[in-house]
Amino acid sequence: MKKKFVIINIIFLFSLTAFSQSDTTAFRKWETHISVGYTIGGTTPIPLPSEIRKINSYRPGANLLLAVDFTRWFNSEWGITTGIGIGTQGMSISADVKYWNTDLVVGDGESTGRFTGTFSGKNRTKVKNGFLRIPIQASWRPLKRWTFHGGTYISLLIDPKFEGTASDGYIRNGGPTGDRIQVEQATFDFSDELRLLDSGLLVGADWQYNKRFFITGQLAWGFVPVFPNHFSGIPYKMYNIYATVGISYKL
Repeated sequence: MKKKFVIINIIFLFSLTAFSQSDTTAFRKWETHISVGYTIGGTTPIPLPSEIRKINSYRPGANLLLAVDFTRWFNSEWGITTGIGIGTQGMSISADVKYWNTDLVVGDGESTGRFTGTFSGKNRTKVKNGFLRIPIQASWRPLKRWTFHGGTYISLLIDPKFEGTASDGYIRNGGPTGDRIQVEQATFDFSDELRLLDSGLLVGADWQYNKRFFITGQLAWGFVPVFPNHFSGIPYKMYNIYATVGISYKL
């Protein structure tokens, strides 16, 4: 079902592109760009909470963003931009944590146990979320080769993944004063708990390399916590903060 949804949106994206090309009357005022970029960043708390004692490693995911954007220019400097983009945001991070409130699955088979409490030890989290994004931005072109964009975005989560492991530590079952359970290796999977909608600040800039090609960059800073307020698997709020660098082609 998820794959079908992605395919439908890609078809819709290119249908919009074809329509913009056929509208020759409005071409002088409308500008269409197709872009592809690499995204780096993280789904992270701001600031880092006291439960995270040390970051041991961080690896960005293989995150790509494919987008088509339409700008309606009102004069030579000012316009408004919208469009549609599809891509992934993700990372893998390892950290030492202490008194980290979570929900762990320990063991396998008949010996599997689920424990909710405060974990101390090593945590590894992997995030890879597929999304569909619609930007709404003001565009400003103060110089011939430079265009700046600023505004907001609405993002729909279409393929969630937020999971990881806990190891080399212990969990206090039920809370800080609960029974101590040794944890050699445990897992967690909060993918189904993620919010479906995200929104926040979206800013970026384009530099014109030649008549058709541009180098682009943008920052998406989510203002909506990725988990709902009732979720207790992580004791702090987390936000999507990702930057994308790529190239675009003007039709």
